[in-house]
Amino acid sequence: MQQPSETGNQRSETDANANDGGQATSSISPDYAENTVRALAVGLRLQTLVGLVLAGALLLVGPVAAYSSLCGSLAVYLPGLVFTFMVARKLGSDTSQFLRAAAIAEVGKLFGVGLLCALVFVWVRPLAPGWFFVGMLTVLVTSWVGLARAIR
Repeated sequence: MQQPSETGNQRSETDANANDGGQATSSISPDYAENTVRALAVGLRLQTLVGLVLAGALLLVGPVAAYSSLCGSLAVYLPGLVFTFMVARKLGSDTSQFLRAAAIAEVGKLFGVGLLCALVFVWVRPLAPGWFFVGMLTVLVTSWVGLARAIR
């Protein structure tokens, strides 16, 4: 018959937390965190480039179209940038801390986009609303494409 070891009768802290309804801690590898941050940086650079190229190209249409699209691009980009910094700081930390940071950052991002849109529509005159939304959607879609490409 096999003798139990000194620690054989004790549960690990993670097992105890998981079975007792506590919060189990889980961290990701530094390589995964580094690759994730790199993917986020690629997405942000791509968004910046596309927003600026769109505004530059719209100078051919007119200055109002150009700065309207730039305002729309910034209304999506700036809250996304804040979201990225808030979430990237918590990569590799405790799962519950990461999820809490991600949830708070997402709510903040939605609030930020809404606030920036409202401020632009109130304060920027003249504004071409169609080009504003084209700038918003272009940067938003670029973020999805940039992250999808970077993660592959």
